[in-house]
Amino acid sequence: MSVPNLLQLARQGDPHAIAVLMTQALVPQGVTAQAQLRQGCLEVVLTGNHTPDQRHCLQVIRQGLVRLEVPVIQTVKVYGLRTGETLPEWMEVFSLDGAPPERSNPVLPRPHAEIKEGVYVPASPLHLTSDEVDIPLETFAEELIRRYQKGVRDFTGVKLIQVSLIGAILDEVILQDADLSRAVLRGIKMRGAILKNTNFSGANLIEADLTEADLTGAHFGCMKLGGQAVNNLVGAAVPVSTNLKKAILMRANLTNADLSRAVMEQACFDEANLTGAILTRANAKGCSFVSCTLNRADLSWATFEEANFTDANLSRVNLKRANLRGADLSRTNLWFADLTEADLSRANLNRANLTGAKLVGTRMPDGRIMLDKRYTS
Repeated sequence: MSVPNLLQLARQGDPHAIAVLMTQALVPQGVTAQAQLRQGCLEVVLTGNHTPDQRHCLQVIRQGLVRLEVPVIQTVKVYGLRTGETLPEWMEVFSLDGAPPERSNPVLPRPHAEIKEGVYVPASPLHLTSDEVDIPLETFAEELIRRYQKGVRDFTGVKLIQVSLIGAILDEVILQDADLSRAVLRGIKMRGAILKNTNFSGANLIEADLTEADLTGAHFGCMKLGGQAVNNLVGAAVPVSTNLKKAILMRANLTNADLSRAVMEQACFDEANLTGAILTRANAKGCSFVSCTLNRADLSWATFEEANFTDANLSRVNLKRANLRGADLSRTNLWFADLTEADLSRANLNRANLTGAKLVGTRMPDGRIMLDKRYTS
């Protein structure tokens, strides 16, 4: 198809033509675009062998759509994911309403910095006035990594919202009280890091290594993506869950941490301290909690199917309506745990301590449902 015909179709709102133009514009990044138009919202899925660069891709898409002036498009929803993955690395919603047409030159691909084996390789030299200057709150990822490599460890309170630090090595870094909401931290290594009260809401921490990190009071809970563009699209705030799939949190301190609605499939929490933590409605299917402390934690309505709790301490834990089908609870301490309406089908309770546990409507491993009574023997 000729370029004029392609442009004409795109200006008429043809999602296939728009996707072709986007793919052509993103060729230097190795990104392929797919698009569909539904009720004034253009949904775009960007895929590549590496995670599409969020900032650059959004800039190209926004400027391209503004120049096209497609009247039927009011909002745009963009997903970025790696080829073969089903969960997006990032998602952004923005509005085109009232945006003035831009007649600037086409966006040219800019040199990109990259992280190789955890080491930052800049695309161009960074010009800093002094290495002694305090790091600003709106620090760019590359500057943080550069300072880290020069020996700086304390970045308390920095704001790195939606930042991309894929594969970075930041062992023993101090990011206490930092804001890393919606950050792309896939494969990051922050072993032994100080991350007290850090905000990870909506972040991508797939395969991250947080071994022995101090995450006391950290927030991994679901965040709501709001704003006028989102309201125009769905009429309400969109929940974005934190993704900890296959993350490693061995011996981490997660006391009073908020992991509500987090995606934690196949993550490892062996020997971690989750005392008083909130895991309400979390998806922890296939997780490992071997020798983990979950005393007084809230695990209600969460999914722990096929999870391993061997030798874990779940005393006084809230497991109301939790899904524990096929879970290994051998030698687990469930002293005075609340298992009201929990599903223990096919679970292994060998040598588990259920003294004082509340079993009201609980489905036991053999399929029988317990009535209102306390387990005493």
